[in-house]
Amino acid sequence: MAVTAVAGLVAGAIAVLSPAQASEGASASSCKSRHVKVYPGDGIPPRWRYGEVDFAVNVCPKEDADGWETNATAASNKTGQSIGYKLESANLRVLGTGENKQTRNATYMGSFVVNDCAPLIEWPCAKTHKVEVGFAFIADKKTGKVRLVYGGAVDSTMPRGMALYRTP
Repeated sequence: MAVTAVAGLVAGAIAVLSPAQASEGASASSCKSRHVKVYPGDGIPPRWRYGEVDFAVNVCPKEDADGWETNATAASNKTGQSIGYKLESANLRVLGTGENKQTRNATYMGSFVVNDCAPLIEWPCAKTHKVEVGFAFIADKKTGKVRLVYGGAVDSTMPRGMALYRTP
């Protein structure tokens, strides 16, 4: 008898959802979290990485690109910390959005700072290097497929011998 009552309550709760709430849930589920990750590191072998910068965009093909949520994080790893490179101030800004019959798109500029500090204690810091990375996401309205397009050169004031990688 208790099982029947619980099943009835669950069925009633499902029936209470309005069409707007149902489509809202469907729209949210069609969103795809996409990440563009870059790794500052040595430009010469063994090409150690100093940390990771993650630019995240929640791409929703059924919603205006103006409303796609973004986030950016930067973190030094043990290698970066041990030689005094501190990654911080990650930021992701929207440069523009658009749409046509088939797709929606947004173009972004991701940036972060590499501080050149005393090894291990990460203080004091002698120099600050700014890095910018441009990219765009294009979402197909019908299929929901999302493409990443890298655009333009990486703008950087990183010290000589340092490079920016797209693989860990």
